[in-house]
Amino acid sequence: MPARPRIPDPRKGALEKFAFDLRQLGVGKAAVSWIAAQEDTEVSRPALYAALSGTRLPNGMTVSTLLRWWAGNPDEEDPDVRSRDRIWGWIPRLPAGCDAHAQANEWKQRYLHLARAETKRRSAKNRSWKPTAPVQIETPREQHILIAQIKDLIERTGLSQDMWLLFGPETLRIERYLSGQVIPNKRWTNRIAMHCAEFTPDLNLKEEADRLYVAVEIARRARVRERRIARKALR
Repeated sequence: MPARPRIPDPRKGALEKFAFDLRQLGVGKAAVSWIAAQEDTEVSRPALYAALSGTRLPNGMTVSTLLRWWAGNPDEEDPDVRSRDRIWGWIPRLPAGCDAHAQANEWKQRYLHLARAETKRRSAKNRSWKPTAPVQIETPREQHILIAQIKDLIERTGLSQDMWLLFGPETLRIERYLSGQVIPNKRWTNRIAMHCAEFTPDLNLKEEADRLYVAVEIARRARVRERRIARKALR
């Protein structure tokens, strides 16, 4: 995260306005890097900088950490005042009636109001979202190449007609890969190569596993491509 985060545009909504005003509040005060280095700071330096960019709502602890140094005044806090609130517990430690106490509470309420509004906005967005309808595609050529590679490995063991001896209870899963229903992940490409290597002494396990996984990634991208084409055709 750069020391000069993106400058938010206060005209683009409440979130960017909050970040812009927070950034202005810190002008001439403790540097973000210095705040991050304090022993009692629980938030990372990148998270503190991110709160000033206005790209997303920061969590309460991040905002509170900045406000403690920019709206409050740690030097005026009374260490004997205890609070169960980990995030905003420093505010009651400020002298009641002082400017820092009032300003800190104002910023706290502003943040909480913004957080509630952002939560409602996201909830409404999620409710309005509709999943993309599934599309049917033919098995792409790249996936056929992957299937051929798996079959070749199996045939080299001499157990292509007795796959149960080769894969045991995992046989049904392997058959799904061979039928094109599913594409294996890296863990299962490794397992396929490992099982085959046990019955093929001259097989280089790492080389075959890596070659198989490259084919898997190519096949996976091909299916994504074919689905994209199919969806465009439905529009």
